[in-house]
Amino acid sequence: MAGGRIYPMVALLLLLTVARSGLADFSRLPALIPLALSDSKLMVHQQALERTVAAGDYTAALHPAEALAQSLAADRQWAAAALNNLALVQLRLGDSVGAIGNFQLAIEKLKASGNFRDPRLPPPLYALAVAYYQAEDYPRAIEHFEQANFITRTDKGLESLEQTAYDDLLLESFVKTGRLESAIDRLESGLNIHRQALKGGPELEQALAQAARWYRRLDAPYQESLLHEERLEILGAERGESHADLVPLYYDLAGSYSRRMRSDLDKLRDIKAAERNVSYSFVRTDQVRRAISNDFGESTDNRALLDSEWKAVRALKIALRIQEAQEPLQPSALGETYVHLGDHYQLIGDERKARRYYQRAYELLRQGAGEERLSETFGRPVPLYQKPMKLPATDDPALQRAYGGEIEVVMDVNSRGQPRNIEFLEARPKQAEELKDKALRYSRDTIFRPKFTDEGNEKAEQVRFVYQFRPSLEQP
Repeated sequence: MAGGRIYPMVALLLLLTVARSGLADFSRLPALIPLALSDSKLMVHQQALERTVAAGDYTAALHPAEALAQSLAADRQWAAAALNNLALVQLRLGDSVGAIGNFQLAIEKLKASGNFRDPRLPPPLYALAVAYYQAEDYPRAIEHFEQANFITRTDKGLESLEQTAYDDLLLESFVKTGRLESAIDRLESGLNIHRQALKGGPELEQALAQAARWYRRLDAPYQESLLHEERLEILGAERGESHADLVPLYYDLAGSYSRRMRSDLDKLRDIKAAERNVSYSFVRTDQVRRAISNDFGESTDNRALLDSEWKAVRALKIALRIQEAQEPLQPSALGETYVHLGDHYQLIGDERKARRYYQRAYELLRQGAGEERLSETFGRPVPLYQKPMKLPATDDPALQRAYGGEIEVVMDVNSRGQPRNIEFLEARPKQAEELKDKALRYSRDTIFRPKFTDEGNEKAEQVRFVYQFRPSLEQP
């Protein structure tokens, strides 16, 4: 017994930005396997094991777990389960080497029967995969998650949701090993399983929401927006198209379209500026379009940018219409939607519209949300967009670590939400200091929601700000 597809450059950037998961997330471990024993002494150990594990006293649980594993070592029916339970206790106590060894022994005993699809295999396979994940051995974690999923699917059926129970850890493992295409494939497979198993309703909507968060992290806003549209269909059919519960989903939809248009935000800002510079008083709409077309061309990319921008606004205005129909009116909720609209127009460079929406949001939040929420929203500049640094193709680990860093600066932000007078404070990690000058140049393109007071937009001085070299996938 032992004691929308990701391109290579985006993939490398994502590897540098992957979130650090808690390596001791024991909540993801399978439960103890119950042992149906007839021997009275062994039953005493089993009861002690169950009682101490339920109380979270794993130090006390170790003795009965070891006693059961030793006593049942030759028992063809229960030896593997006893080893599995011992390994679960060892893992909780930090003995990952002993735990992994005993999980492996349990799996070997079950496979020794010749049945490689034994329905008793998934619990130790999933537990071993979690142990490898916690040990940061992601390739082995992937191998055992996939084995367990295959046996579960064979045993429980193609539509079994049990085979998706550990998908978040499997997806995380794919990301950490750079297998982003595999992550996308598994995400799509998991979605199909949920659609087949759940057909519709709130549970499917929640599964789609979780998948949308993954698409957001994988920088796949097109797929993300499709899921938010599907969520709206499901919840709209369930609760009515004008239900207030749909408002957060419209926020999500607008955010996904906003991320779609950020693929070439500079070009979109130029197009929208051209639209504003044409006098609508003297020309027809088709003449406006021809004028803009002459400047930017009738490219598919341009049409996609404009379409994403229009759909983002449309989603927010539907949310606003829903809120305005509620009785009684909720000023604070209305204010949040006006903030989103102001942020959208600030992002695309239409400062006049942004200021108008911010003014209305300011009034509504003051009326309904109080000074604290007002201060959080408008008391200081809020970054809406950070332009990512371009990462050169490199296999140099030191340079990769540097491009995964950030700098802290102090700056003034003028009333238009533009950075001024930027001063360097610190680079993190230390290697990132080599890129200080480049990072300072990129940080000048950050777009802020400006500070807003009773007097309107205002300049803010000596604002501390952290510029991240990597794309920030959690931007609003």
